[in-house]
Amino acid sequence: MVAPLTKIAQAYQSTAVRYQATETVNRTAPAPSIETATLWARTRAIIADVIIVSILQAVVNAVFGSEYITNLITAPGTSGGFSAFNSTTTVGDFWLWVVAIGYFSVFEGLFGQTPGKAIVGIRVTDLGGRRAGWRAVPIRNVLRLIDSLPAVYLVGALIARFSVRRQRLGDHLAGTIVVPTRVAAEAQLSQAERQRGLRIMVAVIVLFIVGSAAFSYFGRPPIVIGNAARLGQLPGGRVGSYSLGEAEWHGSSVTYSIQYTLTSGKGCAGSVTLDSNGFFQGWQLSGAQASC
Repeated sequence: MVAPLTKIAQAYQSTAVRYQATETVNRTAPAPSIETATLWARTRAIIADVIIVSILQAVVNAVFGSEYITNLITAPGTSGGFSAFNSTTTVGDFWLWVVAIGYFSVFEGLFGQTPGKAIVGIRVTDLGGRRAGWRAVPIRNVLRLIDSLPAVYLVGALIARFSVRRQRLGDHLAGTIVVPTRVAAEAQLSQAERQRGLRIMVAVIVLFIVGSAAFSYFGRPPIVIGNAARLGQLPGGRVGSYSLGEAEWHGSSVTYSIQYTLTSGKGCAGSVTLDSNGFFQGWQLSGAQASC
């Protein structure tokens, strides 16, 4: 009598283990019937998002960027300066990517969709159609560095084109998919969650605006002086190295004492004055005096 009961118990335990394993797989595996967003919908969304990101990057470049020579039109003049050149003002590719990744990650983490995705009507979810977590969202967006190569998301588009669920590389590694909003019932936010997300987003935007405005006024003058030194706009010509003294503020103008060494090796000392022309035009070099 004991032996049959033991066999029954063992069979029941084996069945329970298999059932539990099946349930575990089903929780993480993608639903076979879930509808994914078309590549055309995702393309329209990324176009809208790229426009917004480009505006943010332009602001970051204008506020925090330094001016660099990209192409010399003519040879340097006798003073060591350039008579003609092309230049660009940038903070560098690293920080521009930080802006882009931050934009996508914050919006997708808080709302499950960026403004571009919201306009088109798609959102990011996990493989089962539920909300993508804060761990998955940064992973899928950091991989944009590869998916966007060589341009216009060619790598990401090709991988998604031949993926069963239209996943680009970032989606594959993060375990996410992009679906139409109407089929993502389990990923929808409650009213309280949406309001909390909006409050956080407003706080981020306010901090960005206030921080940019404050740096544009108080932090940018030394960058402008550095640009002038690099472009040979200080007395004597191009500067190899320099150091600034304390700033003397006079309303919309500021003056720094400066000591610098020309690329020829000659030392100079004097002062530099800048005038502010408002947030959009920024600081401009208005006067420089030095003895070399």
